[in-house]
Amino acid sequence: MWMTEAGLFKGISQRAVKKIGGECIDESYEQGSAIFKAGEEANFFYILAEGTVEVSAGARQSIQFTVSRPGAVVGLSALVEPYRYNTSASARTFVRAVKVPREAIEQVLKKYPEDGLLILRHLISLMAQRLVDAYEYVTPEAVLLRVP
Repeated sequence: MWMTEAGLFKGISQRAVKKIGGECIDESYEQGSAIFKAGEEANFFYILAEGTVEVSAGARQSIQFTVSRPGAVVGLSALVEPYRYNTSASARTFVRAVKVPREAIEQVLKKYPEDGLLILRHLISLMAQRLVDAYEYVTPEAVLLRVP
């Protein structure tokens, strides 16, 4: 199941899986199409099922990287205030992804706090790893500890 491939949901209960999974939308994007753009309101994040997504940041989209691992999460801005995408994402190839509404996560946080805590811990870990990746991008000679 796609949720078990997304580290964000590792270890959460079946009731939380059912709640979140019931709110998700399967999406597909043709090569070259936009998934989301920087500055847009971020009500959803995406879990990659198939394909390659190009993520870009910066005023001139000067920082670019690709995401192609099934289960990878893009659009984490949907989980962090002010809920606006700070990057843009487009389909480099045909992409299938699961579109996860922020609202589903917020409901789990309220209804099942122990699952919500796990999700938040995994979110912090993902964001910490992205920060390490950004440091390495800016300063490739830096040797940084990778987050497991």
